[in-house]
Amino acid sequence: MRAFLTVVVAILLSACGGYKPAPVYANEVFENPVVVKVKLDPEDPSSGVYLQDTIAQLAVNRLNLSVTKNVNEAKNYIVVNDYAINTSPANYDENGNVIRYSVNAAIVFAIKDKKGFWSKNIVTNEYVDVAAQAALGTAQKEKAAKVAINKALDDFVVAVITRSKKFQEEVAAAKASQKEEAATPESKETPMQSVPVEGESGTTEVITPESNETVTPIPTKEDKIFNAKDLRDPLAQLRE
Repeated sequence: MRAFLTVVVAILLSACGGYKPAPVYANEVFENPVVVKVKLDPEDPSSGVYLQDTIAQLAVNRLNLSVTKNVNEAKNYIVVNDYAINTSPANYDENGNVIRYSVNAAIVFAIKDKKGFWSKNIVTNEYVDVAAQAALGTAQKEKAAKVAINKALDDFVVAVITRSKKFQEEVAAAKASQKEEAATPESKETPMQSVPVEGESGTTEVITPESNETVTPIPTKEDKIFNAKDLRDPLAQLRE
């Protein structure tokens, strides 16, 4: 089934402007090395450990990223600040006995890449059949949870590809706009420039304020989630 889905994704990507392998997309938005962190749930630490190991393997083997355990040298982050494995009845027999359970994996990703901060919430599930009047065993639940987690990570790869494609479209649009502006003859009357202004090289120049002026930068979402303190511990903000 997973092989079939992989083929379908490949066909869809091929139809949308040409197929490129997932590592190509990933390396367009991620700057190496990256650090992978999962905040463990005290009630279900085993799922968190499996999740962190699996994300690290995915980053290396499927996205061709360089993963480091040293947060001080990491350029980007893949952080899971919350996850949950939930079980619920899915099907009953004619006597009202549960004969199938749904095991859901809900994962909250917080990512920092070249473009900035973004988040992704993914929920997937796996079904487990049981005999009538039989309880769902721990081993069955753990196996189903791992399957659901891997489905969620498949969705995460698709999200990375989608973000990369959008990023490249924005870059292409910006280049096209610059070419169009360069090809347009300048007007004889040049209006006063406001700051920031375009420099001769096409880069944005910011006029430095006078020494007696104070400029207070507007805090961004990235600053709030990945500030200087968090560079040493990306999960510090999750404990506040």
